[in-house]
Amino acid sequence: MILVLGIIFTMFTQTAMAAVERLDMKLILDKNGIKIWSYRLPNSPYYGFKAVTTVKSSLTGAVAMVMDTDSANRWLYRTLAVDPLKLENNNMDFVIRVVSDFPWPFKDREAIVKGKVFQDPESHVVKIDSESVDNHPVRDGYERMPRVEGGWIFRPLSNGQVEVTMTGHADLGGAVPAVIVNLLIQEHPYNSLLGMKKLINESRFQTARLAGIKEPFL
Repeated sequence: MILVLGIIFTMFTQTAMAAVERLDMKLILDKNGIKIWSYRLPNSPYYGFKAVTTVKSSLTGAVAMVMDTDSANRWLYRTLAVDPLKLENNNMDFVIRVVSDFPWPFKDREAIVKGKVFQDPESHVVKIDSESVDNHPVRDGYERMPRVEGGWIFRPLSNGQVEVTMTGHADLGGAVPAVIVNLLIQEHPYNSLLGMKKLINESRFQTARLAGIKEPFL
């Protein structure tokens, strides 16, 4: 079981963490129990987003689903591959390569991301912090995304539910018009969280055990 952050927008940094509490966010979608907000960032033509939903799952099950790279392309929108490059501390510290499917005529994108998974011992909230790095060569046929930020927050609720927050922002690189990306910004988080809700009750997630994650007693 290793960390998977999916395509384009699912990596998390302190900048993205601040976006969770931004005051200038605009609600752009409220559908099927999924809410998505967009917001502007300084020095970038691309918008950021925050998406929130609630799933019926154990806390470990929800985190395990995001940490299962073998299942990534089943539910993370337009994800082609997530390759672990370095894993330490029971996979809580990681470096991964994420490959994203882009429509013709654009090249598929890749990003190299390092980060950390951690849990607050009192609230049991689990957060994934990460940031893109550029210390690996670009593979032939792909476009490297120069900047990627985003990630996950898992907040245990009562009655066996977990609030899942997904945030993100990316510079896609190449000649992708920002106006088009911004118009379609809700597609990735919406379809990814919808996929999560459909698959999360599978036994491979709900029976998972993660060394660094403890269940709350609610």
